Amino acid sequence: MATEPTPEDNHLWAAMAPEDKAVLRPFLIRRHLPQGDVVTRAGHDVETVYLPTTADVANVVRFTDGRSGMATNVGREGVTGLAAFLANEPCGWDVEVQVAGDAWSLPANRLRARTEASPALLQLLMTLTHNNQVEAAQNAVCNSVHTVTPRLARWLLTIQDRTGRDEFHLTQDDLATTMSVRRTTVNASWQELGRAGGIRARRGVVKIVSREVLERASCECYGALRRRTAPVV
Repeated sequence: MATEPTPEDNHLWAAMAPEDKAVLRPFLIRRHLPQGDVVTRAGHDVETVYLPTTADVANVVRFTDGRSGMATNVGREGVTGLAAFLANEPCGWDVEVQVAGDAWSLPANRLRARTEASPALLQLLMTLTHNNQVEAAQNAVCNSVHTVTPRLARWLLTIQDRTGRDEFHLTQDDLATTMSVRRTTVNASWQELGRAGGIRARRGVVKIVSREVLERASCECYGALRRRTAPVV
């Protein structure tokens, strides 16, 4: 029998002090986040933050010519809209659900009030912000230096880490948009990882069959990023 999801499935929430949880818990609401939903739009204030448990949410930068790309993503290790929330500034990008799943929502004003009253919570959020900055820098360099197959392997491993799932709905078109490359390029890398026994895909559902295969195929950035996705303590 499956266990009932709880906020503790989110690593940030699990790391909070009991007194901070006691103040914030009454305002938590469990949500299902459908793929493609934009929970915060670029230029808008962060009114609600989400602590994902099985969903993966991307920070997406869009250009006037219609192209877009993912800067970073957030799963069960963190919380959406964090940098804008801490700065009390409008969000600099769209916060879009990349992999559908569950999350816990929390009014941003409630989290802000508790953060102002709790140095321990503020330090926790600042540490997570630092980790996010490191990840964004690693992603930027990785995207310019490494080829698509290692990047795809790294991305799939990261999604599994952040959702706790080995199977999720994801198409090659989704990946092409996420990775800012052509679909034909994604398809070639997709086929390569499939032949190696790392993944199996059918009708828009991808299943990670072997982490070992993906880890061998991944670039060194995965190891660096994995240390940043470990539970915050």
